[in-house]
Amino acid sequence: MAPKKTAFFTFLACYRDDEIKSGKKPSSYNQLRIKLLPIWNIMSDDEKYKYKDLALKYNNSNCTPKQPIKQITDQLKYSNDFWNMKKYVAEMFENIPNNQELLNKKFILLHINCHSHAGEQYYFPAEIAAIEFNLKNGLSRTYHQIIGISKIYPRGFSGSMREFSDTFHHINCWDDHPDDYQDIFLEFLTFIKGGIINHTDLKKGTLDLPYLYTMQSEIGTNMMKTNSSLEKLYSAAFPEVYAEHCKSIFKIGSIEQLLLEIKKKMNLHLEHQNLRPGMSVCDILEHDFYGLGLGCMYHELKDISFKCSKARVIQWMSNICIHINMYTGLNLIPGKHMATQLNDGSKLVMLTY
Repeated sequence: MAPKKTAFFTFLACYRDDEIKSGKKPSSYNQLRIKLLPIWNIMSDDEKYKYKDLALKYNNSNCTPKQPIKQITDQLKYSNDFWNMKKYVAEMFENIPNNQELLNKKFILLHINCHSHAGEQYYFPAEIAAIEFNLKNGLSRTYHQIIGISKIYPRGFSGSMREFSDTFHHINCWDDHPDDYQDIFLEFLTFIKGGIINHTDLKKGTLDLPYLYTMQSEIGTNMMKTNSSLEKLYSAAFPEVYAEHCKSIFKIGSIEQLLLEIKKKMNLHLEHQNLRPGMSVCDILEHDFYGLGLGCMYHELKDISFKCSKARVIQWMSNICIHINMYTGLNLIPGKHMATQLNDGSKLVMLTY
């Protein structure tokens, strides 16, 4: 049986996590014990309570001895957020009165490639891509941004972060890319909100944003990492904002559930042809994922457009529209619902307003 974690240990673990967030190489637990024991000894019972509570939750969960406290708290939070999301999305579709309303309803798809050190649960956006579309008219708006982290990444993480980037997106942590986090964050939120952002709501964590749909679980990223990286960007853009506020504004939904709810609303799940092998939700969303011509210039020039976040969200939208069209007749418009095939074999999406 794994040894129980004490309140003092969780205090050290939280302090170590703060070191990571600030870009420092994290101290060892022995170093922290020597440094922080005098502080712990003079803390009041009220100040120690949250660490006792966190230790209790850790000890009552199914954790391995090597899992850090932050990983456990993130998993507990993610589990609650995930089930709340499923309930919300299901209720949202129940409240859509008819198929015409469904065809006009807009959805935002999101993919984030992360600067990541998975062992330390460190995630920061390396690339953000989002699109807004509906089933009737297809693509309406797009957002894309590559983000640098060379000035703030934890220096002790560089090797593992380089290995991660080489595998998943080739945006290295020490390369120079745009890093005005406040401007980037506000531009991203303006896209999501579709209008001017109220800075008071932003700083208080009360900004009401729509759901953003991404893959529930994908090699290299998932809903939890997506949410965590956006929270990290928020705190980098507005370091004065209380940490809990950074965790309250983003609502990340499952694109798998989005497709299932669309099919359910249209009664497509009841048809025999939708149950044949090779037609799982993941099969549909991941179909034809080579991405040539759909990626950003950075990835296109490296001939790895299939690793680009922009290519992924466009292909997700195309695959959803093509699949639904197989059974409903959406009147697909090349360049709006799906990518246009060019003579050289590449693809292109044209935004027409």
